[in-house]
Amino acid sequence: MKKCSACENSLDHIPFCISFLAMVMFIVFAILSPGDFTQYFDTLQNWITCNFGWLSIFLSLCIVLFALGVIFSPIGAIRIGGKDAKPDFSLWKWFTISLCAGIGIGILFWGIGEPIFHLMSPPKNLGLEPGSYQAGVFAISQSILHWSVAQYAMYAICGVAFALSAYNKGLPLSIFSGLKSLVPDHYASVSRCVLHIICIFSLSCAVISSMGSLILMISSCVAHLTGLERTILLNASICILAMSIYTVSAALGLKKGMAFMSKWCTRIFIFIMMFVFLVGPTLFILNMGTEAFGYFLDNFFHNSTLVSTEFLPDHWSELWLIIYMAAFFGYAAPIGLFLARLGKGRTVRQFLLMNIFAPTVFVYFWVNTFGSMAIYFQWKDIMDVWAFVQSQGLESTVVAILKNFPMGYVLIVLFTLASLISFVTLADPMTTVLATLSTKGTSVEDEAPLYLKIIWGITIGLAAILLLATTGLSGLRGMFALGGLLLMFITVAICFSIVKMALPMLKRSNQL
Repeated sequence: MKKCSACENSLDHIPFCISFLAMVMFIVFAILSPGDFTQYFDTLQNWITCNFGWLSIFLSLCIVLFALGVIFSPIGAIRIGGKDAKPDFSLWKWFTISLCAGIGIGILFWGIGEPIFHLMSPPKNLGLEPGSYQAGVFAISQSILHWSVAQYAMYAICGVAFALSAYNKGLPLSIFSGLKSLVPDHYASVSRCVLHIICIFSLSCAVISSMGSLILMISSCVAHLTGLERTILLNASICILAMSIYTVSAALGLKKGMAFMSKWCTRIFIFIMMFVFLVGPTLFILNMGTEAFGYFLDNFFHNSTLVSTEFLPDHWSELWLIIYMAAFFGYAAPIGLFLARLGKGRTVRQFLLMNIFAPTVFVYFWVNTFGSMAIYFQWKDIMDVWAFVQSQGLESTVVAILKNFPMGYVLIVLFTLASLISFVTLADPMTTVLATLSTKGTSVEDEAPLYLKIIWGITIGLAAILLLATTGLSGLRGMFALGGLLLMFITVAICFSIVKMALPMLKRSNQL
């Protein structure tokens, strides 16, 4: 991407200063009073999930249906950038960047542990016996559902709005541009400031929370490989390393930093997955994957809306489906803003298919491979995975399972590297988005100012380690839920904006 010299002086002072100061105040609050901070955000998370959980689940399914409708509608034929626009990226490079930008640390952290949770503690309203065969099929299917279609539909739909506004309408690359068609001109300036303040703050919370999970997982791997104790010093060292890499990657820009990291991250993902598949219980993985796929299709709508009713006090949905949807809403608009830069020269239909169904297929194979392996270990008494998760923590379970494989040490090294790179490929675009949202007038062809990338890269890294040291993951999850609630309504508004933007384009091209 070419750099715009004017961008270095295009700091949007009000959104940047307010959101940055708000983040600093939260960090100071956590350091000075960690107990009160944790209690406050635990209470906030419980309130959000209790009162808005049903809404996040319902709206996430509506967005999936809306995305499918766009794919099969005339809107899907609109070419991003105009009818003569040419793509900037090959299909493979586009896939790797799109996959890694959205996948982050999630399926690495939860790919093994989550199916075990669902196996041994399924939702009560389904009437499944813990540890049973039926619970095992549900566990794989539900884990795939959590990490696939809904989240990528949110990201892709937001990406469509931003791509059309930037490439087809010539507006600056910003979240407000994707909503501009819904906002009267005399409210535009104020709306833009408020919207970007909310988005910067919410995205900061989401990235900080994800980085906390990364630190825990990598520290567990490093401790096993080196014999070091898992201390705050080790966590801080990992944080500084990750922060340095993703800040440099973001500074290099999309075509150099992110493209390079995504390519190698995807290769490592595929190698580890294929090794575990071939060396592990291959036939069991194939059988479980086949059955889980059928269960997934048969129960997609029902299991996408699992909400505990008032007369059945079960907190399963609050711990899993609701908190996931809140988290994905928190990332939707920012990741969509990044994905928009990859869409030039593709039709809206191609854009949605690549950004929804391609990563969903990858998630299916990944979760089925690692989740089935964990269930196989549990059922065959090779290892009591469930007891290990409860006693040692989810982040240590991956190491405990991988060391049972031939070349286990090498696998753990590669998994550690994959964890680090996968977070970098999430933090890189999110650092770039934070910098982009902190500027005004940046076009889709411009890179965000370097100094803002550095400022945000360092800020979210330091915040993650400070909050992890003082409040643990509990406070981080509360911040994540808050960010998701704020951006949920913005994501829904973006759906209406797409239709309003697309109709004039279709009329001009005589497709409507």
